[in-house]
Amino acid sequence: MIRCTRFHRDGTACTHTTDHIDGWCRHPDCPGFVRPDTSRAPTTHGAPQGTATHLHSAPAVSVGLAIDDIPTVHVTARAVDSFRFHHGGDPRSAEAQLRAMLEDFLLTSARQLSPTGFVRLSRQGYTLVLSPDHGAITAYSTVHRERTWEQVKHGIPSRFPRHRPPRPPSETPREAGPTVPLAEFADAFDPAALHLTARVQRSYAKISGLLDASDEDLDAAIRACAAHLPSGTIVQREDGLFEVEHAACIWLVAPDCRALIGVKPAPRPDPVTAGPDLPDTPPSAAAR
Repeated sequence: MIRCTRFHRDGTACTHTTDHIDGWCRHPDCPGFVRPDTSRAPTTHGAPQGTATHLHSAPAVSVGLAIDDIPTVHVTARAVDSFRFHHGGDPRSAEAQLRAMLEDFLLTSARQLSPTGFVRLSRQGYTLVLSPDHGAITAYSTVHRERTWEQVKHGIPSRFPRHRPPRPPSETPREAGPTVPLAEFADAFDPAALHLTARVQRSYAKISGLLDASDEDLDAAIRACAAHLPSGTIVQREDGLFEVEHAACIWLVAPDCRALIGVKPAPRPDPVTAGPDLPDTPPSAAAR
């Protein structure tokens, strides 16, 4: 038994003991923060991977690992360093937590196969990358500012503030510009300058599992997704609004292309009417 290495929300050290290799006692009064405060938590970029939408729409990618094989999986220095950059802690604890994540991600995760054979496993904003032979964890990333996968799995709330509440009714409405023709959508659409409504923030936070995200992180994640909308399927409605389907979501864009109004999961095909089953996708096609 060793003393717990983790910290409470107020920065005080936990005084319980533990036999967990990652140093967290998991006592009900210990939230398990690796750093005493948030001052060294890095700013994250990009959209979360492994959301509920991704889990439903991800292609089937097999991984030749059983749970019993995990202790023999090599964890690269790159993966350990990335984990410690995001969360802190020592190399031994980082390696143990990466292996524990792999065990959970083998059971449930969204999977992508790269053209060179690397497998990306994602779940709730956390990502592990396996080598082509599935014998090593080669990379790690997350959109969570400081919490580890174990903390999120145990329902520990973030120490960063939640995203902004809905706009009060008295807020001055945004002044709309001229309606953009469908053919000019890509030229007029600028994800960095978009106005994000409270509706799209609430919806995206719920879809992507970012209910505890800070304003900054939530906005960055939305804009990272929005950057790909010009390559999606775009339809302009009679009222001028654009509906854009991309990455298993449907986004609602203002007629002037200056605001994101909302987002929702795209409906899944009805298996009864979707047509006959197709053969399994070969690895080369999945990589594309």
